[in-house]
Formats: sequence, C-alpha cells, structure tokens
Amino acid sequence: MERITRLLDVFPVVVITGARQVGKTTLARLVMEGADGLYVTLDELAVADRAARDPRGLVRGLTEGLLVIDEVQLVPDLLREVKLAVDEEPGRRFLLTGSANLLKMKHVTESLAGRSAWLELGPLLWSELGGLERPRTVKAAFDARSAEEYAATVSAQAGPADNSALDAVRRLTVSGSMPGVIPLDGEMRYAWYEAYRTTFLERDLRQLGSVDNLPDFNRALALVMHRTGNVLNMSSLGSDVGVTHKTIKRYLGLLETGYQLRFLPPYFANVGKRLVRSPKIFACDVGLAAYIMGVRSWLEAVGSGREGALLETWVIAEVLALDSLAARPAAPHYWRTSGGAEIDLVLERGEAVVGIEVKSRATIRYADTAALRSLRTDLDGRFKLGIIANLGTEVRVVDDRIVVVPVPMLLGAGSPAIPSVVPL
Repeated sequence: MERITRLLDVFPVVVITGARQVGKTTLARLVMEGADGLYVTLDELAVADRAARDPRGLVRGLTEGLLVIDEVQLVPDLLREVKLAVDEEPGRRFLLTGSANLLKMKHVTESLAGRSAWLELGPLLWSELGGLERPRTVKAAFDARSAEEYAATVSAQAGPADNSALDAVRRLTVSGSMPGVIPLDGEMRYAWYEAYRTTFLERDLRQLGSVDNLPDFNRALALVMHRTGNVLNMSSLGSDVGVTHKTIKRYLGLLETGYQLRFLPPYFANVGKRLVRSPKIFACDVGLAAYIMGVRSWLEAVGSGREGALLETWVIAEVLALDSLAARPAAPHYWRTSGGAEIDLVLERGEAVVGIEVKSRATIRYADTAALRSLRTDLDGRFKLGIIANLGTEVRVVDDRIVVVPVPMLLGAGSPAIPSVVPL
C-alpha cells in the first residue's frame, strides 16, 4: 500500500491489475482510507451502465481528490476519459484496478503512456502470509561478489530451513496462496476453486474475447494447467484439445490476458548452440493447477509425479513477484538445449545473469549443477550466480559461482507461516 501511495505522488494514474480474488479491491479500499476522494466499482451493474453511457460524466464528476475505479476493464472507454482528465486538469489522481491485462485486450486502445504506473498483483507471497519484511534474496544474488558471500547473506536474512518450514513449502505448493483459500481445508478449498473456475469461464471470459465453444476452451484450460512448467508445444496442445492452431493460440492469449497463464521466453546465451526456442508455460496460481490436476496434497503430487512441476511453478511465481518490486526488475527467461540441459529461471539485469534451478528433493549431486556450469561457460564474466533451490535444510556452496539454497531461505521465510489445515 505504501508503494501505491508513493506512486500516486509521482504519477497521475496508478493501475493495479491481476486475476480475480487476488486482493485488488481490498488494496484499493485500504488506499482510500488514507485519502480523500471517491470509490466506485464497475461490478455494480448500475455503475457500469452509467459509465458505459457517460464515461466522461463518471470521470469528471469528481473534481478533486482520488478517484478509484474498480474493474475498469468492464468499460474500457473510461481509460480515454482518464487520459483527457489528467491532461486537462493537472493535479487529478486516479487509482484503477482491472482483472485482465488491459494492455493485451484488443478493444483497449489507450495505454495511458507517460501518465501511469502499472502494478501486477498476484497471490500472496509467503513473506506476506507471515507478516514479514519482503526478502531481498533476489537482489542479493546480483549484488553478491561470490557464492560464499551470497550464502552468508541468505543465512543472515532468513531463519533456518527446518522441517516445519519445508512442510510449509509443500503445503503451499499444492494449495497456492490466493487470499480466499488460505484458511480453507481440502474439501472447501476444492469447492472454492470449482466456483472460481466456473466464474472465470462463464463470466470473466466474456470480457476478454469471444469463445464459440466453451467446452473446447474449458478443455484447453485443463490441459494447459496439466502442462505447467513445460515447454509449449502448440501443435500437440491443439491436437489434444481438438482445435486448430489458430484457435489454440487465441485460447492461450485469452488465458494470459485473464492472468491464468504466463509465458516464460527462452534465453539465447549462445546463438551457435542448439537451443529450444518455444516458451515455457506456467499457471499464474499453482493452487488452480493442483485443483485441475486433482492433486489435494503433497503426497498425491508425489504419487502422480507432479511435485516437481508444481514446486517449480510456485517458486518461480514467488521469485518473479519479489523481483518485480525492485527499482530495476530483471528480464525473466528459461534456458534449455536440445540435448535436455535446462535452467528453470534465468534472470538478466543489464549485463549480469543469475540462473535458478528448482529441485523437489533434498539431496543435490554435483551432476545437478551441469546446466548452470554450461551456462556459466557460455556467458563467462556475465554469469553472476547460479542457485539450486531445493527441499534441503542447509545452504551449501558448490564453487565460487554456484550455491545450493533451501527454498524457504531463498524466499526469505525460514519458519512456517500458513494454517495447518492444508494437508501434506
């Protein structure tokens, strides 16, 4: 909330986007508590109707103070009126929220370029669940001069990764951390996601684009969630859904716009190497992926062989969210050769590169560092640090540029901070 307040001191418009139920409305209302102005939500049909008929009247009706417009994607014409208002009336301030990526919606033509700051809100971070300070372990990876220095920094910032912390990781890997599901047990969590999926398919999807065959789209959603953490094969996915290449591409675009799916592009460290060039796909909310897979506990994830993909999905989402608030966020990629060597996450900030691999086991062998060593060879001096995040309990330095770090310590929370209602 403090960051939004600071941004409003600089930018006339701040836009908060993210999936339904991540807490955008709650955050907007908290900002309003400390500001004079007006809050309106387009989820109310009467307000949305008025905004559609007279967008200028809604925007210009408040002449001073902060105007908060919740779910602005429902009436995209409001964005143009907001732009005109800030250009013609210096001093106006707007806080907008949207449950879709407004910049990717075809019928949204106004980006508010030069007038706005944009924030993407995701599920709660582990540190937020525990009321802890946001960890700086990602920034520290770029600042550290060696693996030894990074190991010391991580150990000082986070508490020890004991078994209870690792159990918390396993629970969150299956449950996710959408605000509404945190206090729910397995049965009620399943019901929550069932309602969430239905709402997205039957309501929110209509705002994003036209879908002629809802069962096909629903099948595409399910198959994509089963593929979280995998390299995208558009032809295979389209064939499994039973639709054309053009249709599956459009479906994936709608899922990305609705914050259900994210793409991680490949990293090309050496153009002479045979590198995979398709993006990887990840569920934005690991809890939704686990629900669609029918996985209700960590033991079920292990039994079905999905624990690795789910852990990778959750850890990458946490790392990207932590880094997004940096003064200079890194560009995220993954790296994979045609021979199968892979690094789950490659962060590039300027000339510096940090590689992160996620392992769902405690024991790490030297052979597990092969991909990081290969990337280090390709990049030479640009390779800053290689991190293997695992389910062990100790930080271990492999060499001067590679370090093994328990997942709880990488994410800055060394003690469990979630309700015990989530089963293992």
